[in-house]
Amino acid sequence: MVVVDDQVAIEPAEGSDNGPAPEDVVEDFDPLSVEPEPEGGLAGKQSSTEIHRAEERSAGNEDLDGAVLSEAFAGYGLVCGYVRPKNGDQRNALVEGSYDRLFMRSDVLVLDWTLNGDTGQTTSQLVSRLVHTKQGKLGRLRLICIYTNDPDLYGVRDTLQRKLKDEGHELEVSENGDGLGIVARDFRISVLGKSGVSRPAIPGFSAVSEAELPERIVREFAQASHGILPGFALKSLSLLRDNAPTLLQRFQSDLDPAFVSHDLLTGEGRRFAIQLIAREIQSLLESTGAGDMISRKRIESWAKDRLASGEFVPQVQGKKRALKDVSPDSVLELLAQEKVKIDTLRDSRGGQLGVSKMATVASLFTTADRARASEEELGRLSCFARDLHSGYTFEREPTLQLGTILIRDAGTSVGELAPDPLRESEQDESKREFLLCLQPLCDSERLESDERRGFPMIPLSEVELGKEFHFLALDHCKEKRALAGTAKPHEMIIIPFRPTGSEGVVRAVKRDDIPRFTSDDGEEFLWIGELRPEHALRVSHELGRLISRVGLDESEWLRNDGLNR
Repeated sequence: MVVVDDQVAIEPAEGSDNGPAPEDVVEDFDPLSVEPEPEGGLAGKQSSTEIHRAEERSAGNEDLDGAVLSEAFAGYGLVCGYVRPKNGDQRNALVEGSYDRLFMRSDVLVLDWTLNGDTGQTTSQLVSRLVHTKQGKLGRLRLICIYTNDPDLYGVRDTLQRKLKDEGHELEVSENGDGLGIVARDFRISVLGKSGVSRPAIPGFSAVSEAELPERIVREFAQASHGILPGFALKSLSLLRDNAPTLLQRFQSDLDPAFVSHDLLTGEGRRFAIQLIAREIQSLLESTGAGDMISRKRIESWAKDRLASGEFVPQVQGKKRALKDVSPDSVLELLAQEKVKIDTLRDSRGGQLGVSKMATVASLFTTADRARASEEELGRLSCFARDLHSGYTFEREPTLQLGTILIRDAGTSVGELAPDPLRESEQDESKREFLLCLQPLCDSERLESDERRGFPMIPLSEVELGKEFHFLALDHCKEKRALAGTAKPHEMIIIPFRPTGSEGVVRAVKRDDIPRFTSDDGEEFLWIGELRPEHALRVSHELGRLISRVGLDESEWLRNDGLNR
């Protein structure tokens, strides 16, 4: 936690305790224990102009009590630091990047709205700067809390909302009982009021004292990560932090001679090291029981919350693809079964649905449109190691290897690929070709500096959803592409490339925010993603099976009647 407030008093008052009492220390917080954010968000409105009169702060108590705040955070096992700008120069340093490294390594940032007498200009600029980091990500920071004496909390929220919307952010306004918030895909901003201030009455609102602020922040953070998989991801990160010493001990310096030997003999030390650490992290999470968080009991509790919201009618898709309404009670009964039997679901009138096999039941827990979007995103996550829209910051551009998916535009002359993605999207899509690289990893690395190496590619057929496909990808214009890797051996093509720089690999070069590969013949290809190895190997295996077929000259009667076809 980092608190930015020019009025924070860090020194503890005389006679105060040095820390929380043992009985004040709370257990790990369960992200599923908070109420879920309503889907779509709720627009907060100030429904009354009645003034709620609270006891005014005295002139000597204007400071934020940092000592009380630190002790309260310590009760949650959280570390709290402070930045106290005392003048205009120090205030300007906030928005000029002097503290970026600190802010990006924080999980929560608590900001005062008024700093050195301004009226929110510094804080709004700082928020804008933080959410406009590379690719729009906040790094580790997920939650920003505006903790203010300002009586007009809706005004604070609306000022931030207008600024961020003008800068291109997709936002929803949310009102969670006693607080106001701005919700985006990658961050959450909560506007909280300090106690002892006269404000217009806000339904459900209550001021937050310094002692109460940590609990409120923990709940806000959990709400930003509410759900089965968000909660699991948060728990996994917590376990990794707690067990970091164990993980580090697995990679002692005594291993360095063997590792250097491996690197010198194979030239693949970097990839090997990443594989080792990834496998150790998986082993650590499995051994610490991270998966216990995803239990049937938790899923049942999650489903009850969603069904009780009344925001949708549970449905399933019948044999003729028609949606049928389902009784919410039968969904809960289904979840309570030790061995789930889909055919026990009943319709809204209590009759049998007559549906026993289906590809998805996601529409039991949200609207049909949201269910389809959820399935598609999970499908992409399970297939792709990374792609153009995964959100990760690429410090190093991708290399050409097994599983790379490229776009080749047959309608563009060699060396004249349209640099503008919007122009590309307007071209004749029938001329655009998706290719999957099937070059084994061992043949994609350790290339000689001037070596011309052929990379085998197969075309991926683009089909409509509902037809046979293997991967659901997003192209460079974020258009959904259902791709099937069913090419025949005679459709394979070999495209020559040369290694980039001295790394011994073919690495993409980013232009117009899209990684691109240039073949040795001058043709450009757009990179859109890299499959997980097992998915790429599935296509390679199928192609290898076709190549290994044995064709015999034999009697037609023997071939047909012997069922050897």
